[in-house]
Amino acid sequence: MTPMNPIWGHIAGVFIVLMMITFIGIWIWAWRKKHKPTFDRLARLPLELDEEHLKEAPVADEPVTPADTKEDRP
Repeated sequence: MTPMNPIWGHIAGVFIVLMMITFIGIWIWAWRKKHKPTFDRLARLPLELDEEHLKEAPVADEPVTPADTKEDRP
């Protein structure tokens, strides 16, 4: 078995540094103050959808039986 060429160590090192710079850049971009209103609105979205769903959901008169579930169907 031949030893690995030393250039691969340099390539891997450069790749790791580029990935770290990309990660830090995205992290800084996401934490900028101008994004706060958008992220706050998106954070409340699941709660608002649940409240709307509960208001619109009909109440079932009959309980769901095992024959009604998809698990029993082929």
